[in-house]
Amino acid sequence: MLSGDFNLIADPSDKSNDRINRQMMGRFRRCISDLDMHEVYLNGRRYTWSNKRTTPTLEKLDRVLVSVEWEALYPASFLSALSTGVSDHCPLHLVLEANLRRGRRFHFESFWTKIDGFQDVVQSAWSSQPWVRNPFKRLAAKLKATAKCLASWSNKYVGSIKQQIRIANEVILRLDVAMESRVLTVEEMELRRLLKHKLLGLASLERTIARQRSRVLRLREGDACTQYFHAHASHRHRKTTSPSFGWTEF
Repeated sequence: MLSGDFNLIADPSDKSNDRINRQMMGRFRRCISDLDMHEVYLNGRRYTWSNKRTTPTLEKLDRVLVSVEWEALYPASFLSALSTGVSDHCPLHLVLEANLRRGRRFHFESFWTKIDGFQDVVQSAWSSQPWVRNPFKRLAAKLKATAKCLASWSNKYVGSIKQQIRIANEVILRLDVAMESRVLTVEEMELRRLLKHKLLGLASLERTIARQRSRVLRLREGDACTQYFHAHASHRHRKTTSPSFGWTEF
């Protein structure tokens, strides 16, 4: 490891002050680009080294660089920093298969648009969020609120299609068995007719959901087939984009 101004950083943000050897930084970035490498994101820490002075200089000197092929092999990797201990560097801890818990994904059902109350739920959720100056954050908040309200509305007024189909079939079966030993009452006959009618609608909804899921599956399979090429394209985009620019708040 080189010392002083020759510590290898890839971006001005990798150092806590502006005493930067930009020539060396440019060479390091070109080397990373020529090797076609990508840096694994470091979670939880911005810098990995300190000179331990009263007003310390902090730098990101420790990093993990990988190839596109490695990224494809370990898409669930997770990089974090450990305690410096007796060193002035942070040891890096790389988990190849991180089991990160994720919330249940939101699935929009196309048949929702045909149910009474759908438009009211969307309009109410969309307008319920306070105004935020940043348009991206504002859109994200509105989409999140709408998804949450739609999921709650569906659970309350639509419920599980599969469970409703199972219940309807079970009741129809019991009435069919009872019909073999006695005459069904008028109410039982009407219930059986109503359940059969509802079952047709539920089966149609189930087919609609299945078709929608199959489209998503085909898209995912298509993405999986071209994942390698997409990764290369994304990496090339990162290479041609200057890393010295940060996010702009609106």
